[in-house]
Amino acid sequence: MNNILDCITGGIRNVGIVGHVNPDGDCAGSVAACYHYLRDNVPSLHIVPFLQELPYGIRFLEEDLPIRRDAGEGEKFDLMISLDAASVERIGAGKAAFLSCENTVCIDHHATCPGFGKENLVLPGASSACEVLYGLLTRDRIGYSCAVSLYTGIIHDTGALRFDNVSPKTVLIVSDLIAKGIPFTRIIEESFTEKALVEMKITGEIIKNSVLDEDRHFLYGVCPLEMQQRYGLTPVELGGVVAEMNEVREARVVLFMYQFEDGSWKGSLRSKSDVDVSAIAVRYGGGGHVRAAGFSFQGDPEETAAEILQLLPTGGGRK
Repeated sequence: MNNILDCITGGIRNVGIVGHVNPDGDCAGSVAACYHYLRDNVPSLHIVPFLQELPYGIRFLEEDLPIRRDAGEGEKFDLMISLDAASVERIGAGKAAFLSCENTVCIDHHATCPGFGKENLVLPGASSACEVLYGLLTRDRIGYSCAVSLYTGIIHDTGALRFDNVSPKTVLIVSDLIAKGIPFTRIIEESFTEKALVEMKITGEIIKNSVLDEDRHFLYGVCPLEMQQRYGLTPVELGGVVAEMNEVREARVVLFMYQFEDGSWKGSLRSKSDVDVSAIAVRYGGGGHVRAAGFSFQGDPEETAAEILQLLPTGGGRK
């Protein structure tokens, strides 16, 4: 597959696009970009983008996007495209429609992704799913909304071009997208750096109560359901907490755990050392990248943190 339009053969009329559970900037950005590109270049298609609820900062991506949040149970699509999902189990909204479709495409950048589509393009060296998707698009056919979506995804998965997953190719892509006249500084401010006051307050309490193991440079924080209810927030609004924890100078590996209404927990891992947190996440049925990964679990978060602590080397790994 050299171009996303190669998938649109004569019999393709209905296309569904899915991302992973608890969508972040790269997931939502790649789904939105794929939708806009197909809509702009093949207007005869009926396209359905499936996404679970988005964090507030990236909800601007929903503009002119007919999002559905259900599973697509019982529906048949001619083609289903998965973006940024490391496994079929990680697909969020639209999962049932994807599983029942005979013609599927998997586009991803996670090293742990096995490639679960009929056709697959998995590039672990890419900064983001948006970078992989960009390589499947014709540059002069990328419209404004598609460019905004691609840029947003790349910015989120690279920490505004601060992470070591940035390559010269990534920078060239960003340059090309900026040249299309997108409000690139405002996108960073609105979707990446700005936070509501209540979000900053709960982050402050989480960090205040966090625990640092100085020997292994391991920092972990916990946000139970009770704390979320006290601040009037939901898990979807806690995505930025782990990034703030990762700014703590003494920490080289960070774990943030937050609870859902059904009692389950999500663990988000970050690394500023040579510790591969994706390998840790895989042990718990999750996945991700060397420096950023996640997993879900049941049980006591303190026990989970203690288990992960034992997996870390003394000194927290080299920087």
